[in-house]
Amino acid sequence: MKEICFSTVLPAYNREGTVARAIESALEQTFPPDEIVVVDDGSTDRTRAVVEEFGRDVRCISQPNAGAAASRNRGVAEAKCDWIAFLDSDDYWLPEHLARMAAAIHNTHGRADLYFSDMLRTEAEGGERLWKLCDFEIEFEHEIAVDASEWAMLPRQPMMLQSSVIRRAAYLDRDGMLPALKSRHDTHLFFRLCLGRAACAVAGVATQMTDDDTSGGRVTSAHGSSTLQFWEETEILYRDILFGGYPLSKEHRDDLSSRLAVAQLRLAHIRWDENQKRHAVGSALKALRSHPGRALAGLRRRLLRKKDAPQPSGSE
Repeated sequence: MKEICFSTVLPAYNREGTVARAIESALEQTFPPDEIVVVDDGSTDRTRAVVEEFGRDVRCISQPNAGAAASRNRGVAEAKCDWIAFLDSDDYWLPEHLARMAAAIHNTHGRADLYFSDMLRTEAEGGERLWKLCDFEIEFEHEIAVDASEWAMLPRQPMMLQSSVIRRAAYLDRDGMLPALKSRHDTHLFFRLCLGRAACAVAGVATQMTDDDTSGGRVTSAHGSSTLQFWEETEILYRDILFGGYPLSKEHRDDLSSRLAVAQLRLAHIRWDENQKRHAVGSALKALRSHPGRALAGLRRRLLRKKDAPQPSGSE
């Protein structure tokens, strides 16, 4: 199976404390990658120096800080192999990950552009398997979906970049990830790789997520679901999938319209609470246009919560 060639692409920003562990997990694969490409995304700590200690085993590319999506795009553009295996600089692979991926690609004759495995969440999240959280399982060593739309449309997608292998040509054909999406670029990519296209789920845990990074640069912390930016990106994501010419069933189109309305309502609520009244009303009107039923239900719940909230007592 050595005709299967993997490039590990690993973006890193201020990860001097964890990047070596990630690189070592790639080097220790029972089916080792043909190259490891680290994209140092404008780090201001010793990240590049730590990477360079690995010598010729690792290729380090430096660029001004541009974000995770742009870093991954740069890494894929520089990669030499047909298959891209992504890894995050604060996580690590289990030793058999690429061997299982190679076997699945070989046994399916590379019929899919996306192969993905399970992963373990952080200890702070209970250390649970992602697939269990997604209510997703397969029966055999691997399972091909000729049209993986149903997998991508699950309420929580069962694929993450750190446990996925993607055909380089397919990634480049889709222009990679949207650099404007700081936290939702992976979800957006999986929609584009799965809607109307084949994907393969591969049994086994590929990746251990960790929570011991102390740089303060975790995407989920900086751009999490409580932030305005998260919901702005979510609106961009769903608008693109809805109106970008992707093959969508009537059911999936309605589901995505509902999700878009939810994002627009969240934007309306956040903007209203931040005293951006005009923008809040605009977002609420967009939600009503996207999915009237979902928007009205959301607005009604918001009004009921406001009504039932304890009122401040007046002064005597």
